[in-house]
Amino acid sequence: MSRDIGQYSNTIKFETEVYNGVYWIPINTLGASRYSNEEMAEISKMSMEEKKVCISNLYEAVQLFQILDFQGGMDNKDYWVDNIHWQTHKSPEEAVLSNEGCCATDTNWLAYFINDKYDSVGGFCYANQDGNGHVTTYIKHANEYYFIDMMMCRKDSQVFLCKENGLLSDLMDSEWAGFLYRCKDPVDFCFFNIDRFKAKNRSVPFCFYLRKSITATGEHTDEKGVRFYVPQKDDPLIIYSSDDKNCNVSFV
Repeated sequence: MSRDIGQYSNTIKFETEVYNGVYWIPINTLGASRYSNEEMAEISKMSMEEKKVCISNLYEAVQLFQILDFQGGMDNKDYWVDNIHWQTHKSPEEAVLSNEGCCATDTNWLAYFINDKYDSVGGFCYANQDGNGHVTTYIKHANEYYFIDMMMCRKDSQVFLCKENGLLSDLMDSEWAGFLYRCKDPVDFCFFNIDRFKAKNRSVPFCFYLRKSITATGEHTDEKGVRFYVPQKDDPLIIYSSDDKNCNVSFV
């Protein structure tokens, strides 16, 4: 009975440097699954609390994520306060119960299952000049950082990924964000993302920042530029920002 799922392998081992100090590694690096896909399908029928007890690492969470067929969707709640467009996000518990949502929701979904399995788990966030942003996951463990984008781990995203095989040529032709990466300095991972965005002729984020929690995000755009707002209670930390004076991230 297989424990491989989507484009991911429960047994493969490799370490491929994709940028200076940044390594593509299998998701099973942070722990292999103890369950076959058939066994995980039975776990998927359990209550939210029972499922959490059964999940011990990132790979098992991704396995469950695909078997539950988490669905993408726009589920943020919109508010306007002092001309700032705020969007509130589902809590980790709400994300699990709904089993659908945006990038903030799937990030919180993962946090529900693994936030106590590693030293630190939170959001790795992008801010773009057009006022759009994105939320992915960072994991800090044993003094190293790991990054993965749960939106690209969805079952319906797997068609855009190559096999998890360690071949750099395959990765460069793939949607890179749906794999696991490791580095010592998170700034190096920012530069890897910048390199990939440029290679794909996509808009390059002007700022990357970490957040322990993903509760809400604010944004305001006018003739002076764009500014993102992040609640202080989310413990945000900017790790890279361009010198574009028309783009800013503020903590409030």
